[in-house]
Formats: sequence, C-alpha cells, structure tokens
Amino acid sequence: MVNTSNDRSYGITRRDLLVGLGGVSTGVLAGCSTTLGSGSETTFRLGTLRPPITLDPIDAHSIGSEQVIGRIFDALYEYGEASDTIPKIAASEPQFENDSRTAVIELDERAQFQNGRDVVADDVVYSFTAPLEEDAPTAWRLSPIESVDAVDEYTVRFTLEEPYPGLEHAFTHPIVPRQEREDDREAFATAPIGTGPFEVASFSKEKKATLRRWDEYWGESTPAIDRVTVAFVEFPMTQLTSLRTNRNDAIEPVSPMIVDHVDDVSNASVQRRQGYTSFYFGFNLNEGPTTDRRVREAISYCLDLETAVSDFIEPMGQRQYSPLPPQVARDWDMPTDEWADLANERNPERARQLFREADEASGQLRILTTTDPKHKELGEALAGGLRNASHGALVVSKPESTFLETYVSGSERDYSVFVGEITGTPDPDSHLYPTFHENVAGVTNGTFYREDAVMERLMAARETENRERRRQLYEAAITRLLEDQVCLPICSFENSFAVDEGVRNFRVHPIAGVNPRLAAGDDVVTMRTDS
Repeated sequence: MVNTSNDRSYGITRRDLLVGLGGVSTGVLAGCSTTLGSGSETTFRLGTLRPPITLDPIDAHSIGSEQVIGRIFDALYEYGEASDTIPKIAASEPQFENDSRTAVIELDERAQFQNGRDVVADDVVYSFTAPLEEDAPTAWRLSPIESVDAVDEYTVRFTLEEPYPGLEHAFTHPIVPRQEREDDREAFATAPIGTGPFEVASFSKEKKATLRRWDEYWGESTPAIDRVTVAFVEFPMTQLTSLRTNRNDAIEPVSPMIVDHVDDVSNASVQRRQGYTSFYFGFNLNEGPTTDRRVREAISYCLDLETAVSDFIEPMGQRQYSPLPPQVARDWDMPTDEWADLANERNPERARQLFREADEASGQLRILTTTDPKHKELGEALAGGLRNASHGALVVSKPESTFLETYVSGSERDYSVFVGEITGTPDPDSHLYPTFHENVAGVTNGTFYREDAVMERLMAARETENRERRRQLYEAAITRLLEDQVCLPICSFENSFAVDEGVRNFRVHPIAGVNPRLAAGDDVVTMRTDS
C-alpha cells in the first residue's frame, strides 16, 4: 500500500478523536468478558497494533508473533520480574564446566507437550539447531553456541567455543517438538504444539489468534483465564473505541494520540513500563542513492527529530541518539552527550547542497514503513522534510509480514530508507548484532553496512566476558555507525497497555515479548465475571 500526505487517517488529531468518540453510548459497560464464552468462562481480549504473523518460534521475527508464542510455548528458562532468568523446562540452574564453556542442563521430567508427549533432550537440541540450519531470523541469538548435544533423555549439553555473555537470554528461546514440526512445518506455523499454558484454538495470519487454556498444563502458575484472543486493530482510535464498547479488555501499544484520553472515554487505565524497544531510520547501503554517504548526510538535515518525537512519540517514549535505548546506554555508561552532538539539526539548504554534490538532486527516495501508525507518521515526516529540501520522496507502507521480507531485500526498488524497530534486552548485543552485523544482512539487517572494524568489534563484544572491555567495543562500534550515517536513531518506546478495570493483577513486563503476562509466580491475572 502506498501512502501519501492526502491519505493520513492515522494522523487524526486528539480533538477529533474525542469528538468521534462522543457518540458512543455512555451506557455501554466495559470489562465484562463473559459474553464470548459460555457459563462462567472468561475470555481476555487484546486489541493490538502489532499482529501475529506466525506461531512458529523458529521463524518468529515480530513482537506480535512473540507475544502470542509466549503463551503457547515454554523455554528452558523464563524471565522473572525484570531481565533475570529462572528455570522453567530446566529443572535447575545450568551447571557450568570447562571454564564456563560448557553448560549442562537437566530437564524437568514433568514437562510435556500439548499432545501428551514428554519434552526430551532431542527436542531441546532441535530447538537450538534448527534456526541455524534454516538461516532463520532467530539464529543470531543462538549462533555463538558451537554445539548442543543430548547427554541422555533428560540432559542437554551446550558447548561454546568462546564466552557468550548473552547465553542466559538465549536460554529463553522456546522449545519446540522436533518430530511434530518436521512432519509439517507449514501447518505447525498456524497450529503448533507447545508446552505452555495455552493451546491454539484458531489462527488467522496478521488478523487474529485465539487461544484456550490447556487444562493439563504441567507447569506452575496456571492461568485463571480460559481463553485469550489477540486481534489486530489498525488504528489507535479504533482501539480506544473497542475499549469503550467492551469489544476488547485491553489494547496495546497505547498510542501517544490517545494516552491522555483513555480515562475520559473508557473504564480503563494505562499501564506502562520502560522497555527495550526503539525506532530508527535505516539506510540501504546495498543499492541506490543512499550508498553515497553524502546522500545519507543530506537526509539527516531534512528532519527535526526532536519535533518529530514530540509530535508522534511523547509521552510514550523519548528521543535517543544511538541504537541503544536510553536506559541501556545509561546502564552501560555510554557517552550519550557526545553521540547527541553528532546529530544534525534541520537545515534544508545544507541538504540541497549535499544532494547536488552527490549528483542526487532529482529523483524520488522511497521510504519503507509498516502500517503501524507511528512508523507511517515518522515516514511521512521524513518525506515532508525531503520535499522541503527540494527532493522527491514516496512513503510506501506495507503489512508487517511483507515489510519484514522487503526491508532486508537490499533492493533500491524496495527502499532507500526504512523505519526500523529494534526490540531487545538490557544486553547491547541484542540491539546491535541483529541490526547491523554483516552475518545477518538480508535476514534481520536491512542496511547491508560492511565495515570490517565495526564488524570485528561487534563480534568481539559478544565473545568477551569483561564488561568494561565490552563497553569499549560497543562504544567504538556505535560511534563509527553514527559517523558513517548508517542509521538515524529516533526514539525509545515504552511497553504500554490500556487495561479495563475488570482485569485484575495485570502487570507490564520490560521485555516486550513476555507481554501479556497472564500467570507468573503469585501474579495470576483474573477478570470480573459480573455483567
């Protein structure tokens, strides 16, 4: 779908939003979710701007998919209240040997798949090797693991050639059943067999996933909710209306456009938590005009990013000046002030001069985005800046599944610039390696940047245990990325939900893929069942 400035329903003003909602009957009750069930069955309905694309953990490369997959599948370890990990399918903490180059993990023998089969070591081996064999988007996190072996039926050995500080995060990779997935991978992507507390009732790609509680769940913290429905909603105003009319019990993420009005038009409240998600403009360094650094620099002079973040992101996020979210940069004592000084202020005349020097004063730059309203608004803002600098620009917005294939094509016919989204963990590796390393170009890296010094530093950092040494390597790599204008960092974005008052004990987790967390420890989400 091609977007132009004349087709911007996603850019509705906040005043218009309230006027539009004014006609909704105030007598409609929110929070009662028994109408879709039978008897006392409870259904938690989530309206999301980020639709699930696949339910196969091996191929998943979007937050919408990960959020549904996380209800269907368990992993060896799961996240606790923050970024700490605790045993799940693993019976205990890993036993490290050989100077921490070998990790031996015993499996909980109670763990079962939803077809009643025990989870065995062979399934774990497969879960960690299939992404590499298939060159899947999830492979980057597992690639430092040299080998995975079944010691016996319930014991697995992981061997590292070099240290891997991100190993604990890799151990949160979902465990899938080898034989059941291999029998029919296509069917598995829509109706998988997992180990988690919910199983699939129905699934429609990029539209809706309905899950039902697996009553034979082997683990602890059994959900109190019977059914979960995750449905794609295209616009924030439609999301808010769905809360008002009791169509959904929660919506996410909460758009900056509606955040101030959730209390005004629905019996819901906004729950938010700083996470590890950020946006950036990525440049195509493989083909086309943006292979010239002068063109990339010219583009950086076309947009006032401070204003763009203020208009489209705040108060649900903040400006950032590197590929690392502010809290990660802060925790790692990065030179954020120095990186901020590298950011160019809007200067259309300087942009025109650079375009002329690069012999790129004419033509049309294609800006690729998803259909997410925030992405589209940022893309349109950049296009407007380019036009003000006398350069043609076209915003092309595609459904997320198509976008995920297109932004890594490296073809100038597809994009010169794209609006990228990075969702990681507190470890800088999760933000930098999958986004910029040449090993994943065309898989999760759409810039195709190739600079040996940067690649060597990114690789060395993920193989270094010493935190200060890692910090130095990341600092040098990021500085070079910014100096070479490989990307324009835009902002971080909070994890946020607007939740109906009938939903109790709902808590937002900082790791985006963990949400919506419906049962963890003593925190089990319940719902009011009165109408």
